[in-house]
Amino acid sequence: MKGTVNCVILLLMSVLCLVSCDKQLKPATVIVVDPVRHYYPVIQGEMMEISYEIENISDNPLFIQEVQTTCGCIVPHDELPIVVLPHKMGLVNLTFNTIKNAGFVEHFIYCYGNFQDSTCIELSFDTNVVPRADYVRDYEQLWHEQADEMGSLRDFVDGMPGQKGYYTETGEDPRTQRREAVQDKLDELAP
Repeated sequence: MKGTVNCVILLLMSVLCLVSCDKQLKPATVIVVDPVRHYYPVIQGEMMEISYEIENISDNPLFIQEVQTTCGCIVPHDELPIVVLPHKMGLVNLTFNTIKNAGFVEHFIYCYGNFQDSTCIELSFDTNVVPRADYVRDYEQLWHEQADEMGSLRDFVDGMPGQKGYYTETGEDPRTQRREAVQDKLDELAP
């Protein structure tokens, strides 16, 4: 009896070893909303919060294993891996510290994962970082600085100066296609 139980357990273990799960990570098709951005000028020393939307339009989950930036002044917020479930939207959140930059700056963010066409997607943004004035400030500038420190109703309505948003140029780069244009192409290809 004891030998039969051991034989059955051994047989079940060998079957489980031979019949394994499919653990291969399958590629995911994604649409990145506005991967190339042009932000409005910011004052040196401000922190810019940047979020890229990534929509997973495939039936496979997306795993972003690594986020690399071209400057140490850009810090990702998210715990890795970033998982975007099938047919859902995910975010890559970053903070750009402008204290280390002046003038026109352009930065790239590389996200590595199980993307359909390659293992990496490239995101980019640019802005002009304006240094603070080195002259004696007049009463209006002093008032604005004091009001900014306290926070005002205007900031709640219009947004903070470094958070005015961005714009894109369609037609300049194929990565700037909007979600609707890509979806139209996918609808044409679908049977």
